Amino acid sequence: MLRLNANAIIENEEKKILFIKLKKGPYINRLSIPGGGLEFGEWSNQAAAREVYEETGIKIDVESLHPIGFCELRKVSTQDHRVVLLLHGKATGEPVDSEEATAFWLDPMEIENKLIPFAKEALKIYKNKGLHFKIDQDDN
Repeated sequence: MLRLNANAIIENEEKKILFIKLKKGPYINRLSIPGGGLEFGEWSNQAAAREVYEETGIKIDVESLHPIGFCELRKVSTQDHRVVLLLHGKATGEPVDSEEATAFWLDPMEIENKLIPFAKEALKIYKNKGLHFKIDQDDN
């Protein structure tokens, strides 16, 4: 099944990034960036802002989210293929926990070994001004 997601790298004034520690799924207790599937009629920046709020309680001005790249995640064994639009924005505030995750502002250099593969690659795009990457999840 093909899905379209929007995930966001959200930075605060201290240059820390908003991460979520996943509470369920194959990457339980690992860190990622907030985001999820687009709903019909949503633009990617609207979906990213909604998902960031749902997962962390942090409100973001939709217009402040800008695309920085995209990635493809494929898992042939489950016929799952996702195209993820990566966005960047800035925000302030104290994150709150959600049903899906615990949220934190963290320095990405301090936690790289705890990131899921997707989040590691997304941060590379952000840091290196890249554009695209692919992850074949059957290989992980």
